[in-house]
Amino acid sequence: MRWLIRNWHLKLGALALATVLYTGLVFSGSFNDQTFPAVPIAAIGQPVGTYVLTQELGTVDVRYRFATDSPNRVTIGSFAVTIDLAQYKMSLAPQPQSLAVTVRSLIEGVTVLDYAPTSVSVAIDRLGVRTVRVVVDRGDVPPGLEIGATTVSAQDVTATGPDSLLQRVDRAVARVHIDQSGIDVHNQVQLVPVDIDGRLVPSVELTPLTVNVDIDVRTVETSKTVPVRPVLSGVPATGFEVGEVTVDPAVVTLRGAPDVLSGVTEVLTNPISLATARASVTATAVLVLPPGTRLSAAGASAPTVVVQISEEIGTRTFLVGVLCSGQPSGSACLPGLSQVAVTLGGTVNALAALDPATLSVTLEATGLAPGSHILEATLTVPRGITLVGISPATVTVTIVPPASPTPAP
Repeated sequence: MRWLIRNWHLKLGALALATVLYTGLVFSGSFNDQTFPAVPIAAIGQPVGTYVLTQELGTVDVRYRFATDSPNRVTIGSFAVTIDLAQYKMSLAPQPQSLAVTVRSLIEGVTVLDYAPTSVSVAIDRLGVRTVRVVVDRGDVPPGLEIGATTVSAQDVTATGPDSLLQRVDRAVARVHIDQSGIDVHNQVQLVPVDIDGRLVPSVELTPLTVNVDIDVRTVETSKTVPVRPVLSGVPATGFEVGEVTVDPAVVTLRGAPDVLSGVTEVLTNPISLATARASVTATAVLVLPPGTRLSAAGASAPTVVVQISEEIGTRTFLVGVLCSGQPSGSACLPGLSQVAVTLGGTVNALAALDPATLSVTLEATGLAPGSHILEATLTVPRGITLVGISPATVTVTIVPPASPTPAP
């Protein structure tokens, strides 16, 4: 009997090994080992008043065994993969700490063999509360606009979040957009927590989350000096014409938006009537300002416009008879032409009223001997009329002496 119990533990181990091998041979056709990849890790047992800084806990690859004849289908929901946040040492918060991963099967016939990774690094922080100021960020203001008063419905708000992140929050920013049209801002704007450099601080909640922002937007005005151009209507009386037009002051200074003033080159007046005028017209002009502009000096005097009206000057040509003057007594003066063209200048009305019958061209023949002579034509013009020219300017005349008396028979 002694030989039976000799090295009994070795014999017992061999028997157990043989049993396992035999069982494996028996059931090798009834079970299957597989790996289910990327099963997400869920957190449980989070301490009260804390915030999990590690938002992404990662996944686990689970190797499992299941019966081939099992009616259940293995899915991602067949496993519970968790970490217990209650194991995190809050005294070391918010430093990352390694927590063990636990995996268990949720369906019958599935046995978890192993999994990887078996632990993950997690950071948890305590939740804190603080008050932060509200700042309006208007961005880039379009050219030609200026910002007036800015009103915000709240000067500060409450920020809640993990202490380590909460300490980075410098302000709550309300970002608004200033439109090129210059329309005032009346918006409800969402707030965002930012650090001192303007970078977004994540995982921090603001209460209230929105504020009302009102911004007075005005157009930037500039000035421009342009000439005044009078607008004249109607025509003077017949025979009168418009002369020099003067404006005092000749220019005005306008104020308005730069884009408006850029297209303004002059300022017109309301029409000034010259109908049937026979004398100079003086009028106080009413300016017609371009839309979107105003006078730089609100109390500036209106310009005075003076329009010179004078009689119209013209010329007129008449055919005038030719007469000799001063020829010797008894002699005859015979002009080579009976008429010449006389051009006179003066006001249109005076020329129109002139009677050609009252005009005559004179050839001075005083002291001329009998024969042919070339004489200069002269004309005495009425008052207010000027002589422009006589054509031809000279006329050939013949002086015929008196006839000798016939002897008595």
